[in-house]
Order: sequence, then structure tokens, then C-alpha cells
Amino acid sequence: MDTRLFGIQQCDQVRAARRWLDARGLSYVFVDFKKEAPTEFLLQEWLKHLPFDSLINKRGRTWRTLPEDHRRQIIDQPSALELMLSQPLVIKRPVLVTPDDKLAVGFSDGLYTSLFPHVT
Repeated sequence: MDTRLFGIQQCDQVRAARRWLDARGLSYVFVDFKKEAPTEFLLQEWLKHLPFDSLINKRGRTWRTLPEDHRRQIIDQPSALELMLSQPLVIKRPVLVTPDDKLAVGFSDGLYTSLFPHVT
């Protein structure tokens, strides 16, 4: 299975991740949340490996525009899952899934270097 990178094209962190992967000749499949929302199954898989709050982008516009009472209701995995299904742009970006099912949220050179130690 290919490396998969999830996010939106306009996101600076997604663009940085794509540049990093491209510069090293790593193939990947890009999945744009605006064109293909993540499925419940996929989100549940991610939530097996990460706490729900690490997948919610609380600094993003989507989160900030939610009514305050709605934000206060995101207190556990089921409520976070429901939010991510209804508002996929609230998911922190990028989400990278490697062929060996390592999962990373966000981008940094060090993080990606640790995920692909065989690449210089």
C-alpha cells in the first residue's frame, strides 16, 4: 500500500509535507478532505492509534467558527468522531499514513525523517 497524505491543498503544512515527500522522491497518494471526506471506518482506525484531541485542529477556522456550546460538547472520542464526520476540515493537517501503518499528524522535518529513516 502507498503512503497516504490527507489534508487540503491550501494548507501551508500540507504543502510543506508534499514538498518534503516530493524532494525525496517518495511516492504517495494525496487525499483532499474537500473532495473526499474521511470515512467513519478510517477515522476509527486513526483513533485506535491517537487520542481524539490530537486530531482536532483547535487553532483552525472551522473550530473557531463552531458555536461555543458545540465546542464544549467535544469531550470524548464519540463526540470528536461525530464532529470530524460532519466537519472534516476540523481535522488537524496533514495526516500521513505510511505503508507500514505508522500515523503522523502535522508536519515537521524531524517527524518525517523519523518516519522514513532510509531516506536522506
